[in-house]
Amino acid sequence: MRLTQIAVLLAALTVPVLAHADAPDPAKDPQVARLLQAKKTLKWNYAPAGTSDRYGHAEALVAAPADAVAKVATEFGKYKTLHRKFATARVIAKEGPNTDVYMRYPVQIGMVKIEFFEVMRFGQPRMNGATHVIEGTGIKGDMKTGRTVISVRPVDAKHSLISVDVLLVPKVPAPQFLIDEELRDGAEDFVNGLKDRAQGFGGPVTQL
Repeated sequence: MRLTQIAVLLAALTVPVLAHADAPDPAKDPQVARLLQAKKTLKWNYAPAGTSDRYGHAEALVAAPADAVAKVATEFGKYKTLHRKFATARVIAKEGPNTDVYMRYPVQIGMVKIEFFEVMRFGQPRMNGATHVIEGTGIKGDMKTGRTVISVRPVDAKHSLISVDVLLVPKVPAPQFLIDEELRDGAEDFVNGLKDRAQGFGGPVTQL
């Protein structure tokens, strides 16, 4: 073998090693690092810029690839198995890319427990860069406004990060702090249900 051929072969073998060495460490991503340090699902409330609507937000790491988690998130007929709160969830209509999911929400307002119902219409899943986005909008029920956004992005080949944002504005007046609690707890239950189903076991991801 000529010296030039040997040099080309060595260069070809070296490139993948160098590329791998230069790949960023996913654990150093600020969002990933925060979840690894917390060792649990994180949740909070927030209002997007330019609106007074307050969402419940939850996010977690999942020991499963993003494609697999996104597939679980679109199995609308299985939502009832994610958490006892979602036991009434069922698909009531499907037309083209749209799927209508009916659900009753048990909501605790002070000492009173009320069940609201809402029909969420989920559209065609879409990609925002490398992130899978599944979005539902309330079309009928006890809410003035309803919205659910599920986002799943890859962390590495075997892990992903899932987040859920929930907005439910009931037609019945209620203190905002009680609505906030229900929204962030609901988002957390949704995230944990999808996470546990996708990875096949309960509990948080504590290392990559």
